[in-house]
Amino acid sequence: MTEDDRYRTSTQYRLWSYTPQSLHALRTTTNQLAADRVREAVQRARERKSSEDVSGTDSRSASVAPEGAVDCLTVEEELKLITFYCRQTLQLGDHLNVPTEVKSTAIQYIKRFYITNSIMTYSPADILKTALFFATKTENHYFRLTKFAEAMSKTQPEDILASEFLLTQGLRFTFDVRHPFRALEGAVMEIRAMTSGKIEGGPLLGMGKRVYVAHGLAKNYLKTSALLTDVYFHFTPSQIMMASLMIADRELIQLYLSTKFPSAGQNMAQKILGTLEKCAEMLQAVEPTSDASPAERKEASALVKKLRKCRNPEKIDLVSLQKAKREGEDGLDEKVVKKRKMEREQSAKEADDLFGPSIKRE
Repeated sequence: MTEDDRYRTSTQYRLWSYTPQSLHALRTTTNQLAADRVREAVQRARERKSSEDVSGTDSRSASVAPEGAVDCLTVEEELKLITFYCRQTLQLGDHLNVPTEVKSTAIQYIKRFYITNSIMTYSPADILKTALFFATKTENHYFRLTKFAEAMSKTQPEDILASEFLLTQGLRFTFDVRHPFRALEGAVMEIRAMTSGKIEGGPLLGMGKRVYVAHGLAKNYLKTSALLTDVYFHFTPSQIMMASLMIADRELIQLYLSTKFPSAGQNMAQKILGTLEKCAEMLQAVEPTSDASPAERKEASALVKKLRKCRNPEKIDLVSLQKAKREGEDGLDEKVVKKRKMEREQSAKEADDLFGPSIKRE
């Protein structure tokens, strides 16, 4: 089995690979459904508020319902905010001093989650904390929950756990993320061996310094731009790695590919170069830095204000929602408990009738 064959068996390829058109269609559907539900939830909240004004009671969802017509975010506006909060995740990861793999996995969790969920329903400010904490577990980097929460202002452990099941649902319970970091180190190791003459390298001989520079630039793109764009959804880890090296030193990669594809395989080499150019173009669309530009921060600030006015009022307080759900399960009426017990006993009896009574041993 080749490396490509192994990758095609991964959940990343089977469940999280899209064409640009299909990904945009999914996000558009998610945005439209969320906008409809926000308007319906706001209407219900306003109706409750009217009835509560008469009765003198109060509820959180009614109190946070926006006034006037609800101006929902567009797909493009949601994507801009998601990118902004992914940058925030990188900065939070740096603050917590977690490895690059943890930050990278957390961002992919966020991006995957918001393909079928909208930020108008679930706040990215909440989801990013949960995603980062969850990534510490899936990437085997132990971080105590209480210590994790203490490292962030105005955050309690229950704030992080409240959306954990929501996140895993949105991820379709698939937590493996294939990154291009190891591929980069392997490729650079081979190219260095070619430049030093340890293995046959032909035109690459004596280009060790260029490899060193390209390695640093490529790594920077993989740690930032690759995470903030959609390349993980459209390209394989090896393609992303090679595209980052192409951005760093195009001639170097062309010479490297020429050693892999002799004159008889030039058609395949050109096809690969075409794919890498598309990936490189996508990578270069976002500056390789974790800090947003002043213009991006200004735009994000305006979009955050707009988001506050089009949030689903029934999904704002996830901690209270989780608490209410638990209390509802723990505080079941005795009649309900007895009814469920009788249903289980009836099911067991029907099973006996279907398969016959249990065998008696003498």
